[in-house]
This record gives sequence, C-alpha cells and structure tokens, in this order.
Amino acid sequence: MPGQRVSNVELGMSLSSLLSLQGKPSRTIPIAHTNATSYTFDGLSVAADDTVYWIIAHDPRFFTDLGVSMGSEQIFARGAYGKPKCVVTRDTVTVYDYGNIYFEVDNATGKVGQIGVQRGTQTCDGPS
Repeated sequence: MPGQRVSNVELGMSLSSLLSLQGKPSRTIPIAHTNATSYTFDGLSVAADDTVYWIIAHDPRFFTDLGVSMGSEQIFARGAYGKPKCVVTRDTVTVYDYGNIYFEVDNATGKVGQIGVQRGTQTCDGPS
C-alpha cells in the first residue's frame, strides 16, 4: 500500500528494528515536546519514539510505488497521484498532500525536493 514505507523502513516498525536495518544514524535530534527523536541516515530522515511514525526521503535513489522521486517534475507527481487532498504554498516550496504521502516541490524549479510518508499528515487542516 502506498504511503507505508520507504525502502526497507516502514511506518510502525520498532525503533530497534530501524537501528538494526539502518545502522548508526549520522545525526539524532530530539523532537521538542514529544518522546520522539529524528534520526538521519543516508538519504532518509526518520522520526520514532518506540516505533517509526514518519519517513522523509530526500535522495533520488528512493522513489514511490508510481515512480516519483526527488528531482521528479511536479507535473509527473501530480499526474501519477491525481488530485491531492490539499495544496499548501509556502515561501520556497509547495506541498501536495495525499493524506498518507506528500511531495514537497521547489517553487523555483518545479521539481520534487522530498517525499514524506506519515499516517495522518498534517499539511491540510491538522491531523487527518
């Protein structure tokens, strides 16, 4: 099912499984006001408390089930996934949110800069 995993990292997997699969992260950052931490690996950022609850791919080696990856044209991502749940334009990026997967597109280039996977994304009107 789309929006559940990136490579071998899957939403809901245990923190110990994540670290066993990915090895030592290059960076860890506690997430304010939570019991969670953001872990940075080669091309991926992952947030987890006891389990993984979001994954961000920022490397073209990782792509969705429909072939969208970092560097894909916005029009390709929109064509592949259809009408998003919502679109939010910020200063330098536009977010196309499909509920469990989103694409952040660079406003200057029109290319996907990152892909996020999260149960109940919060781009639209808070948790879905």
